[in-house]
Amino acid sequence: MHQLWGFGTAAVDFRITTADYGEGYKEKLLAQQTVALGGGAVANCLVQAARLGCAVGWLGKLGHDVIGQQIIDLLRSEEINCKEVLYSQTACSPFNVAVYAGEGKRRVGGFLLPNALQTLTDDELFTLSKAPQKGDWLAIEVGEIPLESCLKLARMVRQKGVRVALDVDLDPIRQCGADQQITEALFAAADLLIPNIHSLSSLYGEHSPQELCRLLYDRFGVPTVITAGADGAYWIDRGGDLQHQPALPTAVKDTVGAGDAFHGGLLCALTEERPLATAVLLGSACASLNCAAFGAREGMPDRATVDTFLREKELL
Repeated sequence: MHQLWGFGTAAVDFRITTADYGEGYKEKLLAQQTVALGGGAVANCLVQAARLGCAVGWLGKLGHDVIGQQIIDLLRSEEINCKEVLYSQTACSPFNVAVYAGEGKRRVGGFLLPNALQTLTDDELFTLSKAPQKGDWLAIEVGEIPLESCLKLARMVRQKGVRVALDVDLDPIRQCGADQQITEALFAAADLLIPNIHSLSSLYGEHSPQELCRLLYDRFGVPTVITAGADGAYWIDRGGDLQHQPALPTAVKDTVGAGDAFHGGLLCALTEERPLATAVLLGSACASLNCAAFGAREGMPDRATVDTFLREKELL
């Protein structure tokens, strides 16, 4: 049985709630409540896949600190393989801080801090590349890890027959500081492109999800899935036909982590050798169910819950 691996951020998300004095308020605020939750786009994706019964593992680097231990404990509690994780003696583990104002939880901002993921060496990338095997899927996240490192790992594992899915979580130009050449080289090293609609505006300008899906497919010639929030997902398989999966209705409490849940369901299905249309539907169900709870992972469903949800909507 093939496995799903993830190379990207596994973190602790500190969610801070403050009073809401309006968007123009600039003075200090005392936090009224702080909650620490598991986070990171790739880690969230792996959690969702694991809850669906997929064999998964995380490839990354942490610091020798309490945050790193918390990250490992959370991943292991989901039965995610962390045996390949590397450690830095000097850099801290990944974490971010998200601030919400008032009872309505108006999101003020989210902040990612420099950490051990940005210190990976070529030798460490080679060590990580040994874990995935032929036929496995590796989800690579465009986010905190330098794109040069992502590209090197993608090329290493593809030489072994590992299939690469590229999750473009952050804008590679505006947020990651990469250039078009390295970004497109990374895209060309993938077997599947799974960006969100907002992540590529600096690279290709503003497009509808349909237009962006077609642009990427025509440019790189690989299956492409664009997530577009409430508009659902658009995808093109190897046949070249553009298709649309509407978002599945549910009571929405929090959309944070919905895209990660989608990718977890999608990649779990592909690891099981399901057709892309089936994988997109499974991902859509996971995303919808996850929106019913507050927190990136708290609403991620298991397989039985997903199957029941799809049967109720007469989609299974």
